[in-house]
Amino acid sequence: MRNQPKNEELDDMLTDLDPPYETIEDLKIGRLLDQYGIPCFYRQATIVYDQGKNEIWYPTFTLLTYDGLVIDYVRDSGQGPQNPIPQRKQVYDRNQIPAVVLGPPDLDKLNWDKDFYAKLAQLHRRAVDPMQYTLADTDNREGPP
Repeated sequence: MRNQPKNEELDDMLTDLDPPYETIEDLKIGRLLDQYGIPCFYRQATIVYDQGKNEIWYPTFTLLTYDGLVIDYVRDSGQGPQNPIPQRKQVYDRNQIPAVVLGPPDLDKLNWDKDFYAKLAQLHRRAVDPMQYTLADTDNREGPP
């Protein structure tokens, strides 16, 4: 029989290894990235061009192995026209920075982690293969004459 640490001890060990996250939501996302073995930078400065000027933004996570994809968790996201999530996503798109912009409703969903990982995989595939080739595209090609 193994001597397994109590859950409290395990949580303490994990917490010691975590960077100093600003919020519990950042911690959740960071641990999920760690669980999937995705290396990331926390709060890395990123320059974006918005409303006629360059600005320095600090997205929550930057994934260099995913072609610089950023994950930006917006804490104060509301509903309606004041919701900053679509605006931030537009700025990232205009700057050609692949991004997943999340808010509190995204992390409150059941199985948010699986949906989030699927979105990361989809964006990574798009960045790696902009032509979106599939096996169906290659099946109808004829070889050299």
